[in-house]
Amino acid sequence: MGNALVTLVRRCLPAASHYYLYSRAARRLGDASRERRELFAQLVEGSAGADCLQIGVRGSKFAPHWVSVDLHDRSQQIDHNYDIQDLRFPDGSFDIAVCNAVLEHVESPARAIGELSRVLRPGGRIWVEVPFNQPYHAAPNDFWRTTPAGLRIWMGEFAEIASGFFRIYRCSIYTGVFYYGRKPGVEPA
Repeated sequence: MGNALVTLVRRCLPAASHYYLYSRAARRLGDASRERRELFAQLVEGSAGADCLQIGVRGSKFAPHWVSVDLHDRSQQIDHNYDIQDLRFPDGSFDIAVCNAVLEHVESPARAIGELSRVLRPGGRIWVEVPFNQPYHAAPNDFWRTTPAGLRIWMGEFAEIASGFFRIYRCSIYTGVFYYGRKPGVEPA
């Protein structure tokens, strides 16, 4: 009877069936939403006096001392309209780099991460977030999705501080992945 009911639900309510499967998968991945919020708040709140780079603003700059970069956003809150794959800053310019919801839009995430590494000082910290399961959102393109393990591969040159899977709006279908790391070398003073 149990298998017959499952089969009936799959045939009659495919969306409910898919939601159930996504919910089960999300539970297996865990939910680092609270840890993510706390770590990110500590990173931003502790950034006073540091040289900080914010790629992809989505709303507002974290603080006035953060340098904001967005290729397409021409608003006044953006300091530079640079391509993340070709940042025009000297090597070792920043102590902290944050890149939220941008890597899925670039053709070469490896090149973009390489640029972030190049502009970070040795010991500098990096924060990256990407969608895991989100609707297609071209701006102008939407190329990539990755798992926590996949993001660790992309971020391989950094020493991991924390990473994980998180739910957005407490939903199993709308989720993301974050990575918080440190560039090898001596931590900036």
